[in-house]
Amino acid sequence: LAAFLVASVAATILASPIDRMLGRRKTMIFSAIIHILGKVWFVLDPYSMGAIYVNGITVSFSMALAFVCFNTNRNNIADLVEWKNGRRIDSLVSTCDNLASKLAKAGANLLMTGALAAAGFNAELSVQPESAINTINALLGWVPMLVAALMLVIVCFHPIEKDMAAMRAERG
Repeated sequence: LAAFLVASVAATILASPIDRMLGRRKTMIFSAIIHILGKVWFVLDPYSMGAIYVNGITVSFSMALAFVCFNTNRNNIADLVEWKNGRRIDSLVSTCDNLASKLAKAGANLLMTGALAAAGFNAELSVQPESAINTINALLGWVPMLVAALMLVIVCFHPIEKDMAAMRAERG
């Protein structure tokens, strides 16, 4: 947990300089690649302490970096809408973002609890069935790695920098 927190704080501090150096889209791509690469060892050997540390550190770093970028993108979306339509919609964008975040968390919790229940997880047992252990490993390894891969694909086609550059050029 300490390594996870240190990596998260470091990523939060470094997010702005990395974003300035690489640009938003490349920073988000960098974040997704770190997340995916950090999962590889864990997926191959989920019982290795080294894999657990590398997984925790890379997930923490990449998710903190992505979180900062997503929040900045939310602000950029409000700026773009104001530029294109003359309406400031910070509250609407923020509310929609918060709703999407809560729905995603609820969906993830439903996925996890449903998968664990189907695998025979029982909190009263001192030793969980192998199917529950395999499900836990998949939920901590494969599923987040696939979600990060999906994020990588989406971000590769994300046009926000192009629109922001057009807005800045017009404003002079």
